[in-house]
Amino acid sequence: MGCSTKWSSLMRTFHKFEGAGNDFILFEDFENHFPESCVATLCHRRFGVGADGLILARHSEIADFKMVFFNADGTTAGMCGNGLRCFVHFLRDLGYVKPLYKIEIAEKVLTVKCNRSKIFTLLPKPYLMDWDVQIENHRVFAVNTGAAHAVIFEDEPIDVLEKGRVLRNHARFAPDGVNVNFVQQMGPNTLRLRTYEKGVEGETLACGTGAAAAAFVAHRLGRCGKEVKVLMRSEEILEITLGEEIEVTGPSVKVFDGQVKL
Repeated sequence: MGCSTKWSSLMRTFHKFEGAGNDFILFEDFENHFPESCVATLCHRRFGVGADGLILARHSEIADFKMVFFNADGTTAGMCGNGLRCFVHFLRDLGYVKPLYKIEIAEKVLTVKCNRSKIFTLLPKPYLMDWDVQIENHRVFAVNTGAAHAVIFEDEPIDVLEKGRVLRNHARFAPDGVNVNFVQQMGPNTLRLRTYEKGVEGETLACGTGAAAAAFVAHRLGRCGKEVKVLMRSEEILEITLGEEIEVTGPSVKVFDGQVKL
């Protein structure tokens, strides 16, 4: 697959998951041997398995497990809400079944709760980055819900790729850039979301931290209550409950297992 590493003498098992259309490749990496230089190739939809991101399961000294998340372009990312839900689904498939998990991710420890049918991720309390600023003729609300997000309310159709690319790379958010979320109000507590994700450098079918950011901004503006349903581009729904933390729940599905020689 274009990666020459000490892993290449053996076939390695991977697991493909998707959460509301956001798809991920997951590996067990409890010995910390995964060749990170192969992430972009594995995530490539022509030359690899194809995914929005790649997740490694590792041991943690401060939590039950450590989740290491990479964007599709191979860069590391601090947080992925749909990825975290899929990660816990993966742990449960491996036999680590608990009602509550502490997961280390990007030097933070997050809580995930489970019942028989749902996985609830608790995202950190958001903090404001830029509030109600005019950028490229858009009214922008920028917050961090574990990842940096710009939230824009739009009632008219918009070119997500073109506008998203411009705002993602805007000097206001340099040097790291920002994920860009275009939100349409569908009802008193219902939003429709389309997200341009950095690291993927395109629109994804869903974004968990983006949905949380959209719900948080909508509530702060008086558009929604504390319980919000966010409709993704995939037509799946993420349910958001706002409090001291942001609780997010939605689907997570194991798509298939496979083997790859790196």
